[in-house]
Amino acid sequence: VDLSYFSDAAFLGDSLTVGFSDYQINLSGALICGYTGVGPDAIVNRAAVKSPTRGQEVALDVLAAAQPKKLYILLGTNVLNRDGDYSSFLTYYRLMLDMISQALPNTQIYVQSITPVRPEVRSSHPGLYKERLCEINNELAAIALEKNCAFLNLWEALADDNGDLKAEYAQPDGIHIKPEGYPAWVEYLATHTVGQQTA
Repeated sequence: VDLSYFSDAAFLGDSLTVGFSDYQINLSGALICGYTGVGPDAIVNRAAVKSPTRGQEVALDVLAAAQPKKLYILLGTNVLNRDGDYSSFLTYYRLMLDMISQALPNTQIYVQSITPVRPEVRSSHPGLYKERLCEINNELAAIALEKNCAFLNLWEALADDNGDLKAEYAQPDGIHIKPEGYPAWVEYLATHTVGQQTA
């Protein structure tokens, strides 16, 4: 699809999604609901979250008002940085998808995989390493299937042959993505779309 496809889309996520606004990535005016430091629990609990462009808001209310035709979700990096049990993350993710589906009955929902990181990230964020992230992404893919959402594996666009975030796309923290990485991400989204359902 060409970029105009995103004109009636919304993106919900954390600081990785904020990057679309910060770097003025062309998404044909898509609604960017990016909130630094947020996980699925904040969406479920209707927490007030801060949009860099609009200020404090409740993400679900913004989305419900907009009724986008497609919604791209990317959440998890912030809540998974400690190693250990991630079942509550998956529980919140399921709940979040249920709430979003209710609020947006005519929206095609895309669950994006948690993005790859650089190997050195594990020393400061013990939960962020590729084997664990792959495991969690497999769970997210299963949840997406269960909830009739599409799953997008961003590793196909952003990871190198070792399954690490490509060095040329990585910010110094090894987690966030440089402006150069976003076109590859957008290109991946544009080539992995689901046929729009007609009611």
